[in-house]
Amino acid sequence: MKACRTAPSTACPAPEEYAALMSKADASFVVTLSSKLSGSYNAACVGRELALEHSPEKRIHVFDSESASAGETRIALLLRDMIDGGMNFDEIVEKATAFIADMKTHFVLEDLGNLVKNGRISRTAGFVGTMLNLRPIMGENGHGEIIPLEKVRGTANAMRRLVELVAEETAHLPAASKLLVLSYCNCQERAVQLKKSFLEKCTAFRDVIMVPTGGLSTVYANDGGIVIAF
Repeated sequence: MKACRTAPSTACPAPEEYAALMSKADASFVVTLSSKLSGSYNAACVGRELALEHSPEKRIHVFDSESASAGETRIALLLRDMIDGGMNFDEIVEKATAFIADMKTHFVLEDLGNLVKNGRISRTAGFVGTMLNLRPIMGENGHGEIIPLEKVRGTANAMRRLVELVAEETAHLPAASKLLVLSYCNCQERAVQLKKSFLEKCTAFRDVIMVPTGGLSTVYANDGGIVIAF
């Protein structure tokens, strides 16, 4: 992607692809990328209707993660715990929906190249950010839309400030009451250090789970990108 002059492109799965997978189980939970960032949620909802046309007895729920990457992983882990705990379908939907409403997602980008190529930020802003060594700390507005939180000069400072922000946001929570998921793009050493910092500075976290970004997330997080959700 770095060597290519044109913008990398992504596409959501077709409704038929979702429906084919849904048809294989009596009950299905689907977790998609934020509906504000992708057509995946709408495609999954159409896929649900297709599956129910053929098998109306199936139980299928599509969750709009209102997040991406680490956020989707965090929701999937929650669903697994509730399924393993023996909760019924409706209880899981209710509790997971409430969790998503409260979940926070933050990310820090080191390379703005793909965002510039895709027109998500202007070339001027990308050039200035690169020249001034600015690292944007981004978040979401509670509805899955990306908003800027702060701009910090230098990657090390941005990572340190990210930990400070999260510590402030979780200071009121009971100790060891939260799980944080941290996804990283080609920067495992940075992720390991961040995990250590989160556990030292944020008493609310009982653990930090690290996961490498998948194909889609690498397009926008890009080299050195970090995404967290809790």
